[in-house]
Amino acid sequence: MTILPVNKKSILVMLAALLVVASSAASLAILGGRGFSFMDKVATTVKVGNEEDGKKLSVFKEVAKPIYLAPIQIQFKDKVLDVEEIGVEDGGFLAVPLTWQTAGWYKEGAKPGEEGNVIIDGHYDTNTGAPGAFWELKDLQVGDRVLLTDKLGRVFAYSVNAKSFISITDPERSKVFASGKDRVLTLITCGGVWDYGSNTYSKRLVITAVFDKMEKTW
Repeated sequence: MTILPVNKKSILVMLAALLVVASSAASLAILGGRGFSFMDKVATTVKVGNEEDGKKLSVFKEVAKPIYLAPIQIQFKDKVLDVEEIGVEDGGFLAVPLTWQTAGWYKEGAKPGEEGNVIIDGHYDTNTGAPGAFWELKDLQVGDRVLLTDKLGRVFAYSVNAKSFISITDPERSKVFASGKDRVLTLITCGGVWDYGSNTYSKRLVITAVFDKMEKTW
């Protein structure tokens, strides 16, 4: 079999042509013949049995989920307070903030804007009887707004829809911590009269509010 002589220049020209063709084919295969933007929906067809149901699943579905973060500030009326994280004390009681002038967000509850119950408490007064962080909570009325700021600086607005007092001996008092799919906010502080026997106030003031909108994005 005769092998045709090929000079070096011819080999380089042939290789360059092959690279151009391969590159073009790969581009068409990847881009589908058009420009691709990060925001384009990348989808795959879901098969059920032997039939295609036509549903499309975006690979960005997980990335597109809302991000909810802990609150760092609460505002109602003219009161602006820092918020710290709190948990549950021994005996199952909701803990209180470490300082008299700070609100406490229950870290196992919902976050601002999220489905569920955002639970925040605060001291009504101090150990000397001076006004505490939630002293003015009693002045809130139905329709008033409460603003929560999260760690990203986003501001979530809630509208007060109920105000009540619950006895500390009420067997159903824990219902205020119930959480469902509604986006609600529950604010709690002391109320009633001082009970020397239990060394606390006889009641709890409970303010509930419903999510209105996001006032400020990041």
